[in-house]
Amino acid sequence: MENCIDTSKIFLREISQPVAKDLIVKNHYSHKWTLCSVALGVFIKTEPDPDSFFENDTEKLVGCIIYGNPVGRSAAASISEELDIDEVYELTRLWIADIPSGKNMESWCIGQSFEWLRRNRPKIKALLSYADNEAGHTGIIYQSTNWLYQGNSQLALMPNY
Repeated sequence: MENCIDTSKIFLREISQPVAKDLIVKNHYSHKWTLCSVALGVFIKTEPDPDSFFENDTEKLVGCIIYGNPVGRSAAASISEELDIDEVYELTRLWIADIPSGKNMESWCIGQSFEWLRRNRPKIKALLSYADNEAGHTGIIYQSTNWLYQGNSQLALMPNY
């Protein structure tokens, strides 16, 4: 498919909160930090410069996805009465640089973050996120990755994420 991302060159891995905070405060439209339980960096593999005397990094940090514990006490119950608050994460920030990476970069990375969470945070059973209507966000990226729309301000992922 034309103009789709080259998934062989993009990967996610956990990054430190200070690094994630720096990226979010500098680049996210809100310029504000948030609760963070997991910070995942979005990396792109690059080709080393053969003319360089020094070793080159062969990866570049181009974004991050932040998950945190939900703020509201009733957040888990808003998804299911059977969920405990410690079984739910909130996707609190997503920022990926505008790079020529092809279509669907954000949605692909969100999907990869689900896989990372399944492997590394098996206690998490559901995710939720909020689209910022005041910033003109309608949750299209979330909906394109199969989040279940739950109303004007809340998006919750289906329980079998």
